[in-house]
Amino acid sequence: METQPNQRWRSGAVLYTGCRSSTARQGRGRGIGVFALAGPRQLAPLGEQATPENPSYLAFGLSGRVLYAAHGDGTTVSAYQVAEDGGLAPIGLRDCGGRNPVHLLVSRSGRWMMVANYATGTLSALPILADGALGPVASSLALPGDAGPHRTQQTGAHPHQLVYHPASDWIAVPDKGTDAIHTVRIDEATGALQWQGNARLPAGSGPRHLVFSPDGATAWITLELSSQVLAAAVCPDSGTFTPTQRLSTLPDTYTGDNTAAGIVLLSDDRLFVSNRGHGSVVAFSVQGGRMTSPRWYLTHGTIPRFITATPDQQRLWVANEDSDVIECLDGAGPLQPIVHTGSPVCIVFKPGVSA
Repeated sequence: METQPNQRWRSGAVLYTGCRSSTARQGRGRGIGVFALAGPRQLAPLGEQATPENPSYLAFGLSGRVLYAAHGDGTTVSAYQVAEDGGLAPIGLRDCGGRNPVHLLVSRSGRWMMVANYATGTLSALPILADGALGPVASSLALPGDAGPHRTQQTGAHPHQLVYHPASDWIAVPDKGTDAIHTVRIDEATGALQWQGNARLPAGSGPRHLVFSPDGATAWITLELSSQVLAAAVCPDSGTFTPTQRLSTLPDTYTGDNTAAGIVLLSDDRLFVSNRGHGSVVAFSVQGGRMTSPRWYLTHGTIPRFITATPDQQRLWVANEDSDVIECLDGAGPLQPIVHTGSPVCIVFKPGVSA
């Protein structure tokens, strides 16, 4: 069914949330949440778009007129037309060429949707049609490499993200399963995905997500399984990563279980990483690529799976899966709950939002 937003909010000031909804994930979400930005730290629910299970990662097409959802644990990606008032209308569901799609990236030409399929260790490219719907898989790429030493979390290649280098045409793919960062290119004419090489990281570390500095000279990489963040110097031509620093994402006094998750760089040179288990977001100051002065902000729950910056780069928003809450970090903290919604695992702002 289509969402039914009310009209009492500024045009364009909308965001969307992905969630876990399946019984297997103990999901409490029911679809894509639609919210109005009623202020810098205020959300007003507008509606909910029913979807297939686990619309767990969301991404806009380049025009901002279509929203895409990867359905975690499944084999599909769905597309939704975005109305002027923020409402959603389904325009298609496509097989993504692999199992458990966890990340989406639109090619720079806007012609292709690239998908990271975690369980099958593959990347796929699907054409984006004139109306924004997706066509059948045009190409698929199996990522090479030996599985890492973790017996249950590293059973083969497990790509978790796709990120364009800011100054080059290659794409970085953190691979939790083989402890590597792959570099990949896409042929914009055909959609063919081409593997270029990889950078090996510490065994058993499980690289999950990364963020580049604006000039692309440095990358900071979340190491999920070792609860660390690694800084690396990046060669824009070859796509090589040379580690320069590795720090824990946890305070020395913490001895419980944890996995590191999201990573965000704000414009004021603060780097954030979320901790699932410790229930926190750690902030580092970064200068010249180096991380210093860690500070921990406790979340209202133990599983802050996803973090993102507001479009103005002034605030950090957190989706805390287990406590069903979206939170905001503004300035020095602490984290403030904004709105409750079932099992949130992704947040995206409609293009043009400035709050």
